[in-house]
Amino acid sequence: MCLKVSSYVMGSYELYFCINDIEPFCQDELALYRQCAEKRAELESFKMEYANARLECNTADERANILASEVIGLEEKALRLRSNELKLERQLENSQAEISSFNKQSTGC
Repeated sequence: MCLKVSSYVMGSYELYFCINDIEPFCQDELALYRQCAEKRAELESFKMEYANARLECNTADERANILASEVIGLEEKALRLRSNELKLERQLENSQAEISSFNKQSTGC
């Protein structure tokens, strides 16, 4: 089994070692290096997942704020429409009262 030692560890050189060719006391250090590299990769993967989750949460928060603003705008519009409706109902009642009064005056003559 051969192991690539990256340029990060060995400076500007990339070296390949075959474990059978290395003295036995180095095998433990290489196994630890391999485990560290695996853990580092797991950590980086976790960091990416976490960053993506935060991005999704931020996007959801922004969308929630937009929706809340839209709801507030729609509620305000509904209140204005209801107010206009009530004004129109009063105007209709007043108009009907005027028509009724006019009809009473017309029939009285």
